[in-house]
Amino acid sequence: MPLFVDGAESCVSSRAPEQDAKEGWSVTVRPYRSKPAEDLLTDYSCNSCTCFLAGNRVLMADGSQKAVEDVQVGDMVMTMSGPDRVRMLERPVLGMTRRVLEIRGVGDECLFVTDEHPLWTSRRTDDGTVENWGVYNLSHYLYEQRNAVEPKIEGAPHALAFDLPEQVAHTTGWLHVRPIYHHMEPSTQLYNIVTTNACSVFVEGFAAYSHGTGRQRPEAGWTGMQADSHAESFVRKFSLQSA
Repeated sequence: MPLFVDGAESCVSSRAPEQDAKEGWSVTVRPYRSKPAEDLLTDYSCNSCTCFLAGNRVLMADGSQKAVEDVQVGDMVMTMSGPDRVRMLERPVLGMTRRVLEIRGVGDECLFVTDEHPLWTSRRTDDGTVENWGVYNLSHYLYEQRNAVEPKIEGAPHALAFDLPEQVAHTTGWLHVRPIYHHMEPSTQLYNIVTTNACSVFVEGFAAYSHGTGRQRPEAGWTGMQADSHAESFVRKFSLQSA
């Protein structure tokens, strides 16, 4: 018998048990899967596991780019505070409690980062424009900060909305972005860069947090990358020392 709602015939399609059986559907059988390995739930092999997928390009101090998995301790990378040296590398796995975000930049830039990784953001408020670190998965970020050994971000970060455009710092200035969520294998290998003094790195053009021990914010409002003669001199000096 057809179903009518307020005089109109319902457009809800009926289910065919034979077709459901072919597709593996059932309302009486729960689809079980094997229990995940315990270490995927509890093993955090770095202090604050905010990380990137392999292939993400990191902006180096000399203007070149290097895949995050190829960055080495001692390399000079560009940060919001200028050139800084890499002092540590972390290589955890994704685990069961995080997802990977895809965020589009300019041209072929495409950032793949875990959903609790802080990004430098800007928000308009009643008191004006406020710049601060922001995260999509705030609950996981807070969990990691509770267990972190490295210096914690001063003040609470913004909780970013995945379904509304957010203004995120980029080498060109500011971009309005919305993430695409990806469910990936818990054993997915990830990579993170820890700088010496600054607390940021540029990955696929975006300013992302790096838990360094020094300045956590740019000295002034973010306006994008500009030519900096002092930075260029700094890089040349270190290049000559290592030659």
